[in-house]
Amino acid sequence: MAQDNSSLPLLLTITGAVVGVAVGGWFFLDQSDTAPAATTPPAASSTLDTPTASDVAEADLDVADTAEPVVAATPISPSAADVNLRKAQLAAGSGILVFPEDSSALHYYGLVLADEPNNAIARAERDTVLAEVQQGVTAQLAAEEFSEAFSVAALVARQVPDHPLVVETQSVIDERAGSLVDEAIQLARSGNDAEAASLLATAEALPGRNADYFVAVRESITEIRDVRVAAEQERQRRARLADDQARDAWVQQVRGAIADGNLIFPEGASAAEFLAESNAWDAERAELTSELRTALVAAVSTAIGQGELEDAEVILEHTYSMDGGTEDLDPLRASLEDTFANIQSQKIVQVSALTRVSTEPPRYPKHAIEREITGWVDVYFTVTPEGNTADVEVFDAKPTTIFNKAAIRAVQKWQFEPVEYRGRVINQRVATRLAFELD
Repeated sequence: MAQDNSSLPLLLTITGAVVGVAVGGWFFLDQSDTAPAATTPPAASSTLDTPTASDVAEADLDVADTAEPVVAATPISPSAADVNLRKAQLAAGSGILVFPEDSSALHYYGLVLADEPNNAIARAERDTVLAEVQQGVTAQLAAEEFSEAFSVAALVARQVPDHPLVVETQSVIDERAGSLVDEAIQLARSGNDAEAASLLATAEALPGRNADYFVAVRESITEIRDVRVAAEQERQRRARLADDQARDAWVQQVRGAIADGNLIFPEGASAAEFLAESNAWDAERAELTSELRTALVAAVSTAIGQGELEDAEVILEHTYSMDGGTEDLDPLRASLEDTFANIQSQKIVQVSALTRVSTEPPRYPKHAIEREITGWVDVYFTVTPEGNTADVEVFDAKPTTIFNKAAIRAVQKWQFEPVEYRGRVINQRVATRLAFELD
């Protein structure tokens, strides 16, 4: 196999006596107890990648440069500690520091120190190896590779329980677990149970955790959740009670205003304003809206019957703005418009308010001319939707009878533009005076 010099410098640091023993002892590595002694070593075991005969010869020459030649020296069987020390050095030189566990430098140094607790070389070299291992563990902890770091620390702890590597690993993992548990508890308090359970599972999965501890933590979180749920249920119960009381008061307020006839007036105390208040009582709102609408329809009918047309119109317009359709409102609107038109038609307006199309002056009676009688006649008449005059009548005259017929005949021939009111053409009652004077 290829020559391996990776641990030769370490070998040369050993004292001359130890070198002599090691050189002579390597011939017996991995050999049976009955193998005969020989001056030429057998092939080294490939399992440990131990030095070849040329490795040992070279090491012997380097050490014996100034010494007298050795003649037919009898090989000295190395101790188990020497063999394991050499294996540890070879493993360390090959970078096999901790794993694989049974062929690592740490393993062999442990065997040496188990046989020779005061072996200064083994202890010093193991400390050097552990210093290098600690750097890797620190990097693993920083990268949150906790399982890998813990596996190393567990092996180190078998030999050096208080080694800084062990302390650091335990501290970092404990701190990480504690942080996760604290966060899980805070989440449980705020109601994030699923996230709390996830963090707790993450903490429990960290290596080296105590299962009983997490049983206790879960019991505490369960208690926190139970208290939180009970508090929330009590809060909801109180909120429902307060909501029920507020809803009942509101319903009574709206119905009271309806009963008092305060449907859309007065401002600030009407059923319509109470009903418009913002709340979540939709079912009650729908019921009260229906009750108010019924009351408004009745109020419109009453107002029309009493001739309170402006009030009826205001109430009707408000009712149209509410939900519920217009089937029952349209007849009321037609009735209201008819009433408005009828009242307006009966109002007597002066003829000057109308636009005349054609007029004809009255004919002066002959007997009045002969007697030089003058006077006037006040007449009422109706302008029809076609613009004609109708229902002409005298309501005052001076003298009382002389000019009446002449006045009536004249007015009956007049023409006007039709009178429009609220979007419709209506009959309009008109008053005028016809004067009879001699030039």
